[in-house]
Amino acid sequence: MTFNDILAKYRVIAFSERDKGTRFERLMRAYLMTDPKYTPTFKSVWLWEDFFAREELGGTDTGIDLVAETFDGGFWAIQCKCYNENTAIDKPDVDTFLSTSGRKFRSLDGQQSAFSFRLWISTTAHWTANAENTLLGQSVPITRINISDLQNAPVDWDRLE
Repeated sequence: MTFNDILAKYRVIAFSERDKGTRFERLMRAYLMTDPKYTPTFKSVWLWEDFFAREELGGTDTGIDLVAETFDGGFWAIQCKCYNENTAIDKPDVDTFLSTSGRKFRSLDGQQSAFSFRLWISTTAHWTANAENTLLGQSVPITRINISDLQNAPVDWDRLE
């Protein structure tokens, strides 16, 4: 099964947009824990609902879908968007994620912490100019993984799904 096969399956079997998003978030968690590009970096990857500091950051879905802890003790905020491939990501799509991921929280040892990196994963590569400009000059770096990156990832999608 390819990445595209899994997306097509999710679009058919999901009973709501939220269900489709949750399925995609779980798949992206498995992907990040498996892709050789990220396995040397990530010690843990939590779903937002399982992240120990989510209540400090607003509790409910406030733009962060996954949180990764790095082997060096840093934390990455991760957004996952399962959009149609032709959908364009616009400024409001990124605003909540940037706002929440810019806040401080307490780590498991009680120390004040902040996200050291941001990762945006989406099934589209289309961004509006305003969304692109919003990413420029951020104090916490952000990188993107788009559909072609996922389609070409060196992972066994069948096993991850």
